[in-house]
This record gives sequence, structure tokens and C-alpha cells, in this order.
Amino acid sequence: MDNEMILLDGFPLTGPAREGVWKRLGEIEGWFDSPDPKRKSVQRENGDGNYPSETHYESRLITFTGRVTSKNHEYLHEAGNRLVALPGRGSKQFVVKGHGPTQEAIVDPRGKVSITFPTDTRMEFQIPLEAVDPFKYGERRYKSVASGASDTVFHRGTVEAWPSVTVSGSMPDGYTVTIGGQSVSIPMGIPSGVTHTIDYRRRRLYINGELFMGAFGAQNFRPIPPGQRTTVALSAPSGSGTAGVTVYDTYI
Repeated sequence: MDNEMILLDGFPLTGPAREGVWKRLGEIEGWFDSPDPKRKSVQRENGDGNYPSETHYESRLITFTGRVTSKNHEYLHEAGNRLVALPGRGSKQFVVKGHGPTQEAIVDPRGKVSITFPTDTRMEFQIPLEAVDPFKYGERRYKSVASGASDTVFHRGTVEAWPSVTVSGSMPDGYTVTIGGQSVSIPMGIPSGVTHTIDYRRRRLYINGELFMGAFGAQNFRPIPPGQRTTVALSAPSGSGTAGVTVYDTYI
């Protein structure tokens, strides 16, 4: 596709380059499919079927296969040297553009990068990757709300998305963040110049970037459903502040 762009750690795996042309071969295995679901199956000994259990997903296993063509054989080896180093030690950004909304995932190496030279002017390669977080993320959405007020937040993904909430201001007696009618409260005060970040997915509080344990009062964490405007509010018994809600379009 003319508008396709695949990047790993910011390096383009498709399109024209300085002395060659990079092209994808076949599908991006494991990218457009859903990862395998997983659940604990416990049989009902004295009844039909099994007990219900939550469904989660296995890691997303991705394999990218490509080709580089160039009249410069030295360039092909230079490209190969770059490719084998790209996955590094993991936590690299894998981005797919040109196939609907731009989506990305954080990936680790899943095996060796394979390099072959069928001819002096062509190199073929395969990069096996694993996204331990199986979800794919798109556009960032942000909404700021002042204490005593409310607003709405949404995302255009296809599954529930977990928000991150950054709170600042001066609220000596703590505060409560309410999303979709469900509240998360911090009973300790927040002074001016200090920032609290609430990671809803991991249910953690960070104060000026440092993890702080045991700070929550009410703990009704909830995700943002796709395509639905969800009300967000910040309240405090004293003082004032703001809450910035960040959510990404989320896909599986």
C-alpha cells in the first residue's frame, strides 16, 4: 500500500530509503488478529458446565517479514546490521500506519532476527516480537476538569480503555475523582506544587512520579467504554485543583 508505514523503535521497515526500497512480505502475522483468550476453567462437580471466570488475553505474538532491494550490496549488509539490533532488549515501540487508524504496541524480542541474501541485490528478513500487553493503542485523548465541575471523556477504540488521571492544586483534606459514577478517593491532602498521578489500570498512585502505597480511600476503578461519553468529575472538601484525564483509543 502506498501510504503504509511500519516502524520499529522509530525505524521505518517499509518505504524508500537512502539506497534501497523496503517492503513488507505477506501479512503482519499476529497484528490484525486478536491474541488467544485465556481463562481458568473450573468444572461444576454437581452441575452442568463450568463456573464462570474472567476472560483475559495471552501476549500478542507478532512476526514481521520484509524485503530490502538495493543495487548497493554494502547497503544491504548495513541494513541487516541495523535490523538485528532493532528489537534490542525490549520495550520498543511497534507502529502500524496506513491500515485504518494508526496503532502501536510496546514489544520485546521473541526470537532471533533472521537475515538472508537470496541475491546480491535483495535481502529478506523476519523479526519475531512479543507484546506482553496485548492491546493496541491509538490516538491520545485528554480532558481537564476543575474541582467542583464535571466534563466528559471518550475514546474511539473498540474495547474498554483504562485512564490515567493527573491531579494538582491545593486540597488540604484530599479529593475524589469520579468517572462514570464510580469514585476513587485520596483522603490525604495535596499541597501546591505536588502532582498526583492515578494509574487506573494498575490501581496505583504516584506522587511526583514516585510510587506511593496505601493512599486510597474509595477504590472503584473503572475503564472508559469505547465510543461513549463518560462523565468525569473532581471534588474536594476544601481547597481547589484540577484533574487531567488521559485515555488512548484502545484495540484488541
